[in-house]
Amino acid sequence: MDAFIIPFKGLDVGNHRYDFEIGKTFFEHFAYFETDKGEISLRLDLEKETNLMVLRFALEGYMTLACDRCLAEFDFPVKGEFRLIVKFGDSFQEESDEIIVIPSTDSRLDISQYIFEFINLLLPIQKTHPDIAQCDKKMVEKLAKTANERRDPRWDALRDIKLK
Repeated sequence: MDAFIIPFKGLDVGNHRYDFEIGKTFFEHFAYFETDKGEISLRLDLEKETNLMVLRFALEGYMTLACDRCLAEFDFPVKGEFRLIVKFGDSFQEESDEIIVIPSTDSRLDISQYIFEFINLLLPIQKTHPDIAQCDKKMVEKLAKTANERRDPRWDALRDIKLK
């Protein structure tokens, strides 16, 4: 993951741009990713000032997700922009969601964890095909049939109350 380490110590004050391609190797590095399939382009604009840095992340691409409805894979488009403000101080500290403090003795910043978090923020909570017509009809029918077969009789009394 050395590609995602930014050596900022020797950078001049001003704007710097980095481009990254995020794919299978990146996703496999993190154990809690939904999938290891996808391609995302990342443009990182780093604005260095004397006592802080402003990092602007622009992500665009797709992730291959499993549909919660039919279990078939589909490509989900991801696109978003995030900002991270990096201040220099005595020790590492997270002041807020977008402001961190790193030791002034550090000379490099690993952005891989932030990329991981930003991509996860772009993924929906409910992962389903954008159009229900794209779902695997056989699987949806099979799941509906199985759900109806395994009905717990203890809930029948409550269903009757709900219907009244």
